[in-house]
Amino acid sequence: MSAGRHTHAIIEASAVEQVADSLGAFCAEERLPHEAAWRLRVALDEIVANIVSYGKTGGLAALDVWFRRLGDVVEVTIEDDGPAFDPLARPAPDLGLPLEARTPGGLGIALVRALMDDVRYARTNRNVLTIRKHIDADPED
Repeated sequence: MSAGRHTHAIIEASAVEQVADSLGAFCAEERLPHEAAWRLRVALDEIVANIVSYGKTGGLAALDVWFRRLGDVVEVTIEDDGPAFDPLARPAPDLGLPLEARTPGGLGIALVRALMDDVRYARTNRNVLTIRKHIDADPED
């Protein structure tokens, strides 16, 4: 089992790159297959970008991200100081509707759900979103 990795960032635009760099280092250390690393990167970019866009509370808000590998599963937990918000409580967007008839929002979490095997939300004194991805052997390795 991996000891994992942790990164702490202030909720501002540079957090997206900071978290992506930490994920990249984690994926390299764990020698994750390209496909799994790509899925984690896209999902995490979406999550952190949304936190940066909507998670500021007027003060100095922060986010923490923990990466760990548990056998053939990678788990990433993202905690932020933003206002309480459960992205999983929103209904899935109706992609069959014309664009002008759709309610804004919801596409990002739909993408995260499609890329990950498990997505969970909890509220403590912070928002806590945990994503998990099963790792298959990379045929190129």
